[in-house]
Amino acid sequence: MKREKQIKAMVVDDAAFMRKQLVEIISGSKEIDVVGVARHGKEALEAIEVLNPDVITLDVDMPVMDGITTIKHIMVKSPVPVVMVSGLSDQGSITFDALRLGAIDFFPKPSGTISEDLSKNSQELIQSLKIAAKANLKAVKRALKGKNVKKGEIGTSSDVDGLLLIFSGHGSISSFIRFISATAPLANMAMVSIHDLPHKILSGFSKELSSICNSSFFEHGEMALKGGQLMLLSENNIPRIKRKKDGLYLSFEKNGSGLKDIFPMLFSEFGAGLNIVVLGGRVPKDTSFFEMAKDAKAKIIALSPEICPCGEISRFLEEKGLATIVSNERVLWELVKGISRELKLRRLGQKQKREH
Repeated sequence: MKREKQIKAMVVDDAAFMRKQLVEIISGSKEIDVVGVARHGKEALEAIEVLNPDVITLDVDMPVMDGITTIKHIMVKSPVPVVMVSGLSDQGSITFDALRLGAIDFFPKPSGTISEDLSKNSQELIQSLKIAAKANLKAVKRALKGKNVKKGEIGTSSDVDGLLLIFSGHGSISSFIRFISATAPLANMAMVSIHDLPHKILSGFSKELSSICNSSFFEHGEMALKGGQLMLLSENNIPRIKRKKDGLYLSFEKNGSGLKDIFPMLFSEFGAGLNIVVLGGRVPKDTSFFEMAKDAKAKIIALSPEICPCGEISRFLEEKGLATIVSNERVLWELVKGISRELKLRRLGQKQKREH
């Protein structure tokens, strides 16, 4: 007896050849069935009511109704997990808007050539759709653009009180934007965020994010850790830590390393000033970093899986007792602000002792 596929997908793209290619790629999965296609957003909204898909691939540049307008309607009228699949992935404003409005992931369009690269990307797309199909839609909230956010001052590499390491995986970008908007003025803490977005997406997203905070996408060379500055990293490309006369640097001089490899230096440099925030996403292949951090008494705070669109990592940390779980974003923001104040007071207290 033939087993029915568990996930129903719908493809939305104005180009016939791309609809055909995406259908072929997705149908290659044993778990996903493409139940329908649409040529633009208006058709998609009508089809959603009839087909009731579990996940949608959505193009951006389409006639009648574009992808950004469509996702706004979807999230209000008929919430369905959306994975953007577009050739406009390098345009920061588009990726930023799609992700802040509730898209679970943003995926560059396949090249259309028969190659090993296409095969690899196809598997990544299928995996992204599987994760998105399981998303907790009740937890999906759009993030405002944050035009009125006051950007904090960038400190020097020598006056950093602590490091805030932020994990933001599948579905958590809108939460990440809200978090950064609320905590960006923390001038005494260096901030490093780790994402599972494709390189091309992350680069464009970072440029747009710089409108609300002092951010940069870091992928080569070396850069000083400075208070009030956010560095975005890909989970597949983690730099090493390097100490110089004027402070600590992230460095790609040698091959990148895994988090567990740089943790001993992170803790030796920051001690109680090392703080980890988890906003959601899937469980990484190697979780030993979190176990090492817990053993070293670093602070790990995670949003409850119930309020994460994709809360696999939060659920893992909760079950293992590795993190403090909070069920409200504002509580998380205030906790981090409190940690920042505590570290600043500690530094000032130590300075006064030296002066006396």
